[in-house]
Amino acid sequence: MSKKTEYLKRRAKKTALKIKFQSMTDAQVADHLRANCDMFLISDAWRALRLLAIQKYGSTCLSCGREATKRFPINIDHVKPRKYFPELALDINNLQPLCGKCNKRKGNKTIDYRI
Repeated sequence: MSKKTEYLKRRAKKTALKIKFQSMTDAQVADHLRANCDMFLISDAWRALRLLAIQKYGSTCLSCGREATKRFPINIDHVKPRKYFPELALDINNLQPLCGKCNKRKGNKTIDYRI
């Protein structure tokens, strides 16, 4: 399959999901995305929420205090992991900025570094 064909297929799939998500509640979107985990991080809903979380909490790791750089970007972590709490996947009150090292160390544990 050519690169262009692959791109068009991905684009069509993304557009279809966008239309489907517009008629769903946040909890339904979270359930759908949990079932299709690979699509969650590229969904428009997650990308928009991620930007809001960065605006709300800043771009500094709440665990170690590291500032975001190109080499060490900030991850937006779920306080209560998506794996166990899919209904909170798109809840801004369940998000916190962590550097990659702290996010990896936290793993699927429920640890809240917010004040």
